[in-house]
Amino acid sequence: MADALIVLALCFSTATAAKCTTGFSVVAPEVAVPGKTTAVLVTLHGKEGADLDSLNVTVKLETRDTHNDVKLLMTASQMITGYGIIPLKIPLSPASHCTLHTTVGCVGIEDCTAKSHSVIKLLGPVRDVIVRPARHHYRPGETITFWILALDHDLRLVRNELAYVALKNPAGTKVAIWEQLSLDEGVRKVTAIIAAGAQAGTWTIEANCGGGSAHVELSVGSGPGATTPATPAAEQHSVELKFADSMRRRYKPGLPFVGRVEAVSTEKRVRVRVKLYDDETDIYSQDIDMSTGEGGFIVPTVMADAPFVNLQLQPPVVLMGESVDTQTFQ
Repeated sequence: MADALIVLALCFSTATAAKCTTGFSVVAPEVAVPGKTTAVLVTLHGKEGADLDSLNVTVKLETRDTHNDVKLLMTASQMITGYGIIPLKIPLSPASHCTLHTTVGCVGIEDCTAKSHSVIKLLGPVRDVIVRPARHHYRPGETITFWILALDHDLRLVRNELAYVALKNPAGTKVAIWEQLSLDEGVRKVTAIIAAGAQAGTWTIEANCGGGSAHVELSVGSGPGATTPATPAAEQHSVELKFADSMRRRYKPGLPFVGRVEAVSTEKRVRVRVKLYDDETDIYSQDIDMSTGEGGFIVPTVMADAPFVNLQLQPPVVLMGESVDTQTFQ
């Protein structure tokens, strides 16, 4: 998160000249999340070696409503000697920006010049929108399948937010639209049929939800790349898959899970699918391309109420002689 630094030169009236404050600096965030707490660092400056009096520092957050009227979101005051950190609880607001006003030693002074102003961008409730297609190459007439997931700033499931998803052809025309798509239950599976006479080229999946967005490109055509996702030569070879012994076997709900995969194959490159599921539903899947015999993966967040979940390794397409590893995690 970037910070804005503001330094003002001034001198406050104090009992002795040795305690004259010659300026102050404000370090404030440039972006903030409504409903979360951030902070502002205020530092008072004076003559070298001189002690500084305590001064009252007041911060205010303001925005403008639809009628362009100023609306006070919150205010906080604190006595500071030298420097101090003032916590800011960012209230929920439909606005996209707010203004932070900081005043130092201005209590009871109407025409106070010890002020600073900075703009803070307010983010939406969604941090990441993740779109994972079943594969990146399709032929006209086939069905496109992809999964979509939205996570908040704590990497948890987003509640009460609707997604807008569109599938565009190479000309930019939206050939399929999913409006008000609820993602409350986690990973959502979406499908669309490509017309038999569809235009070949690069198609795009665009998703927007709560301020977050995702953009994924697909190739549609009848050329060699538009085949099933496995390499044909791989069907003649065996693949042994397993999770790395160093990978932890416990997870913490709501936090990301990091793991590693090991593969033994005569192929120089192996594509492996990691699936996470509980007793009832598939929670998450991810494809990993490995060229060195091992690869890593990250599950953005483990979304399950059950005390145990299963991780399974398999090639995206069933291969002859494959060895699949399935493990249960607590």
